[in-house]
Amino acid sequence: MKKFATLLLFVIATQIDAQQAPMQIMPSGHLITKAKIEGKEGTFIFDTGGGINLFFNSFAKDLKQKNTYNFLTAYRATGEKIVAPLYENEQVEFAGKKFQNVPYSTFDMKMNGIDGLISLQMFADTDFIIDYDKKEITIADFSKNTKAKSFDIQLTTNADKSTDISTYITLNNHYKIQVLLDSGAGNDSFWLSSQYISTLGLDASKLEVKEMTSEFDNKLTTKYYRGSIPSISNDLVTLKDPKVVFVEGLIYEGKTSINWFGKKIGISLKNKKMYILD
Repeated sequence: MKKFATLLLFVIATQIDAQQAPMQIMPSGHLITKAKIEGKEGTFIFDTGGGINLFFNSFAKDLKQKNTYNFLTAYRATGEKIVAPLYENEQVEFAGKKFQNVPYSTFDMKMNGIDGLISLQMFADTDFIIDYDKKEITIADFSKNTKAKSFDIQLTTNADKSTDISTYITLNNHYKIQVLLDSGAGNDSFWLSSQYISTLGLDASKLEVKEMTSEFDNKLTTKYYRGSIPSISNDLVTLKDPKVVFVEGLIYEGKTSINWFGKKIGISLKNKKMYILD
């Protein structure tokens, strides 16, 4: 009986561990985790702003589907149009859960030790927790959690092929705007449309200006105006004097990282909520 109890505890512990995916946090704040794509393990950036799973060509060459006539038209935050090939994985295994028939795209890029991006689309019915202290992503169910602090998120989908999330924040306790929530931006990243320079009463000539050429299109350059504002907040969190970047041509009112909401946050696409759990 004692041996059976010990074995049962081991099985339970194994099942619990199987629902978690360890992650590394880069100095930049990017979240690095592993997943199995059609049985092939890879290392990926966990990117809530990526829209669709994206695999670099060096990784995707070993996947079953080699060709496609399907495509997805998308836009980068700075407005660049991208027409990306559209494929479908039979199975993606992540944090002990198997996701079936998952859309993905590919791109010819090389990043040392990284095979691509894992994004939100496959989590339509699966809640999860990002724990910055424990450095893990855990599959969870928030359907009965009515006590945790939470705020609303909004979903942007493209024919069930890609999914992004947004929420409302307030600038300087006065200006309410909608921002994309982007873990792929790293830590403490706050992009605002350059239109808000005048709205917030700032003098553009006193901001640090940097012009950068797109890595996708060398004919496209974008101006970035760096400075700070008195505050960014929502109903649960307030940041004082955050450093922000006003981006010329930004297709959103704003785009922010997610780490500023807390050390342990949950995301439920089906509930359209983000939970602060720390």
